[in-house]
Amino acid sequence: MKIVSFLIGICFVSVVTGQDGSNIRYYNPDQLHDGLIGKFCHIDFGKESFGGRSIDTTEIDVKGQLMKFYEHRKDNGYNNWFNEQYLISVPKEKYSSVRLRSSKINKITKEKIYVTSILSYYHNDSPIDTITVFKHSYNRNNIAKVLVKD
Repeated sequence: MKIVSFLIGICFVSVVTGQDGSNIRYYNPDQLHDGLIGKFCHIDFGKESFGGRSIDTTEIDVKGQLMKFYEHRKDNGYNNWFNEQYLISVPKEKYSSVRLRSSKINKITKEKIYVTSILSYYHNDSPIDTITVFKHSYNRNNIAKVLVKD
């Protein structure tokens, strides 16, 4: 009888504590350190956007041209996948978009985080065989969280 109770208890605990999935670590701007250099990241700027609570916009200088982006967040505390977080450009054409899919941390200073980012281009939500790689930075005081690929 003790064995049956034990097995039922194990089954109950395993159902209640089901596995979630995540390959993201969340850092506050004051937690950034040189050990993150070389890691892929997404920057959550403005207000914290976890779970899509607050979708912010920002302008990024892409090779001398200012582009406006808004956040696409798909993280809920249980299933948080790095490739489902990105920035989307405010569309200039009806069926096309530009996405900043990821950035790689190059340098961290007291005031800024320097990154190399990749823009991907889409037409009717299908990727086009073109990318743009560029370097830029974010002011740490404008960052809510840094999402680092685990």
